[in-house]
Amino acid sequence: MIDYKIYSVILCFFSIIIIGCESKKPVEDLVIHRFENEFYNSNEENLKLLVNKYPYLFPEQYSMETWKSFLKDSTRLRIYDKSSRIFNNFEVISKEILEVFIKLEGIFPEFKRPKVITLNNQSEYDDRVIYADSLLLISLDSYLGRSFYPELPEYISLNMSKEYISNDIAEKISQSFVYKPNDRSLLAEMIYHGKILFLNEYLTPFNKNHIKFHSNMSKIKWAEENEYNIWSFFVENDFLFSTRNDLKSRFIYFSPFSKFNLDIDKDSPGSIGKWLGYKIVNSYMKNNDVGLNQLIKEDFYKIFNKSKYKPNK
Repeated sequence: MIDYKIYSVILCFFSIIIIGCESKKPVEDLVIHRFENEFYNSNEENLKLLVNKYPYLFPEQYSMETWKSFLKDSTRLRIYDKSSRIFNNFEVISKEILEVFIKLEGIFPEFKRPKVITLNNQSEYDDRVIYADSLLLISLDSYLGRSFYPELPEYISLNMSKEYISNDIAEKISQSFVYKPNDRSLLAEMIYHGKILFLNEYLTPFNKNHIKFHSNMSKIKWAEENEYNIWSFFVENDFLFSTRNDLKSRFIYFSPFSKFNLDIDKDSPGSIGKWLGYKIVNSYMKNNDVGLNQLIKEDFYKIFNKSKYKPNK
């Protein structure tokens, strides 16, 4: 005869074990394909195998002899040696990228994790990260530290170190989700970038504040301390609803400083319009019960009106 009390105890015991096991989810990992390592550790004989594995990284207009010559090019080998030392351990960056992906999946069900490939592409600054739905390419030779690029202006080389990688990835992917306004006003442009910056901040909470603004800490501190005066300058000069093209070059485009055409210019961070746009969006999110998914679709004018943005004097 079955002793049901004993059976119940045993069943309860195993239930606790099973539930406990289920609660301990396996740690997620992210596969990073280190193409630069594969390429520079190959040789002329097995290079064809790599071409077959990564056909999209070997444009057909270049001959096999061109790729073979890269294996012997002294400049490329020097860059690879530097990147292999700086990025010998990719664990921290990998974890940051994984966190970005997990958060994106939580906001956008349609987001699918792309295949992540690192390489030394000697690309232009604007193409240091390329996101194309199923692929995410990271040019590590664009993140070797500011001292590696003495020929570049400081405001550009400042952003070319490894702590900027996760920020640039989050920013690039955010751009693909945020709707670009048809309105040509400066305010529309400011809030468009403000949305990207706000989303980027959510995706990369581990990054320092100045990184998302592509500036140094002292200039961002200056902006924070002069927020009221900056905002007053824009309002008093009727810039917000202006469609003048020069305003974007002065206050939106990536630059060493913003162009108020005043003595204070050199103290200001570049792209102060983006910074202000972020402030407006941040105020809107604090004063309205809105999710990130809704924010990115919201009309810029509605955001402005409902933001209650008013910096303290």
